[in-house]
Amino acid sequence: MVRSLDVQQVLLQSSTVERVQQVQQQQADVQQNHFGGQLAEEQRALREKVKDLAETERLMIKEKEERKKKERKKNRTKREKEDIDDTACDLSADKHVGKVDIRI
Repeated sequence: MVRSLDVQQVLLQSSTVERVQQVQQQQADVQQNHFGGQLAEEQRALREKVKDLAETERLMIKEKEERKKKERKKNRTKREKEDIDDTACDLSADKHVGKVDIRI
């Protein structure tokens, strides 16, 4: 049989046990909310990182194309200058060919 002192002890401790259980349940909810918040933050950061990567990649491609255009233009200008020099040399060579320098 249950003694009256045992019942009193159980009743007194039941409120304490109930509070502990409530705190444990709340802690689980708080941890779940915290984990959910961290997960959402990481997902947002990853999405931004992907956007930044795509934008960076696009800029890199654009810069490469601009460099290639500059190189082509530089090479074209260089070739044109060489062609002009070659024609100038040909013209000056033609002038010397027509004249004969004879000294006695």
